[in-house]
Amino acid sequence: MILRQDQDNLFKIQRLWNSFNNYCLTPNSFDLENWNFDPANKHLSVTVSSTQAIAQCPVCRSWNRRIHSRYQRTLQDLALAQYGMTLQLHVRKFFCTNSICQRRIFTERLPAVTVAWARRTNRLAQALSAVALALGGAAGVRLSHQLNHHVSRNTLLKLISRLRPSTIAAPQVVGVDDFAFRKGQRYGTILVDLDRHRPIALLKDREANTLADWLKQHPSVQVLSRDREIAYKQGMSEGAPNAVQVADRFHLLQNLAEILERFFATHYSALKAVEVAHQRKLSQGGIALPTQPSVRQQQAEQRRARRLERYEQVHTLRQKDLTIPDIAHHLGMGERTVFRYLASPQFPEWQPHPRHTRKSALDSYKPYLVEQWNAGQRQTKRLFAQLQQQGYAGSFQTVARYTHRLRQAQRQHLNAADGRGPAPPIKDIRQPPLTARRATWLIFQRPEQLKDDDEALVTQLKAQHQEIETAITLCRAFAQLVRQRLPEQLDLWVEQAANSTLVQFQRFARSLQQDYEAVKAGVTLTTSNGQVEGQINRLKMLKRQMYGRAGFDLLRRRVLLAD
Repeated sequence: MILRQDQDNLFKIQRLWNSFNNYCLTPNSFDLENWNFDPANKHLSVTVSSTQAIAQCPVCRSWNRRIHSRYQRTLQDLALAQYGMTLQLHVRKFFCTNSICQRRIFTERLPAVTVAWARRTNRLAQALSAVALALGGAAGVRLSHQLNHHVSRNTLLKLISRLRPSTIAAPQVVGVDDFAFRKGQRYGTILVDLDRHRPIALLKDREANTLADWLKQHPSVQVLSRDREIAYKQGMSEGAPNAVQVADRFHLLQNLAEILERFFATHYSALKAVEVAHQRKLSQGGIALPTQPSVRQQQAEQRRARRLERYEQVHTLRQKDLTIPDIAHHLGMGERTVFRYLASPQFPEWQPHPRHTRKSALDSYKPYLVEQWNAGQRQTKRLFAQLQQQGYAGSFQTVARYTHRLRQAQRQHLNAADGRGPAPPIKDIRQPPLTARRATWLIFQRPEQLKDDDEALVTQLKAQHQEIETAITLCRAFAQLVRQRLPEQLDLWVEQAANSTLVQFQRFARSLQQDYEAVKAGVTLTTSNGQVEGQINRLKMLKRQMYGRAGFDLLRRRVLLAD
């Protein structure tokens, strides 16, 4: 049994030796002298010796044969199966026979295996560098330990810092966008080669001069894709005046969507009227389950009253010729909030976001509860037992509160009807509120993706007010010409928006005229910033992996060097 195990180990070592010899640039330049398995520590030690007849002096580059002495180097190598591996490498020192050379004695170099003074082989260093680029320090250490490479996070970060930046081919089509070091405070710029689908540069800021300097160093750029940031427009015009600037279509639609959302925020009453009418339509033939008032809703009403008071105070102080910083200091508000209040002719209602709504474990089971309730099953304990059989993991009190709401809704209907008898069935209409954000999303949804109920909401919105109908018509026309790339319709749309009675759309039309060439190219060419957005998502992941502890240089290397 022992002989069989030794034969297997010898066979593994022979295969290892053949692969190691083939790995070197000069085959058969090493001899295998000894090997040793340590099963307890899962470690393999291999002793090899160099057989080079001559060596080159690292200073004068002359070849020499005269040997001075021998010594041993210990190198960590890639793991073999479950065993970590160490190379005991016997190398030599040579005399330099060149009389004019300043070096008298030198050690033979083995560039195919390792570099001078290194403690690991080249292939192990490459493997660890790939791990470090992909995972960073702490996560890279955990994976390395699983692979029987015991390194520290500082070692992995040093390997990244020693990597040489790869030479990039002359880019021709480049996408530019910003990313946040700290949102709202400090931003950087990423540049992506759209032809080769990879980032090529990271800049420390998003200033026009920084981008212009980079473009001057890369005169091969012919097309530049960007959002509608003024600084990028100035930097591109200065650094690459002959390049074609392309306004990204996604950002064009996003800019108009933000304008439409602010417009709907000033028509809160119209949105509420459409929402109530739509719920009444859906609840025909039954009883709509009313929303349950809560303490949070009462607090929301109090906060709205305070915001409305602040809004009126801001406009009152502005009429007294106070500046925005003075108003913000006097009322204890942020300057951006003051500017937003002054830019709104009507009080901007707070728009709840879907992620701010609290969800319950009972939500997915409510349709079944309503069905059973309308079928005559009114015992809460039995309903609770049925839900548990279906996988409900919530509490009995949650189910009891919901059935109490069902019972109260039917009682209120009977009291209002001034009589008793069978009550109509319950209809739990769980429609999201028609906020300005949701209305904007419905307008910019592709027509073939809209449901019948959603299209009915849009039709009811148009019927509420002439200004709303005009805004919806303009937005849908602009979305169509951008998505289908119809540049011949751009001039007509800009003229219609500029001549409309909507101030927000007039401003947007003027901004398109100021950036007309880039916008025209955006709705004509196929170039877009989609790749750049994907690279920014990857950059955010890398930045969060490092938890803000690493500097810009490490982030830049991980973004640019990783495959």
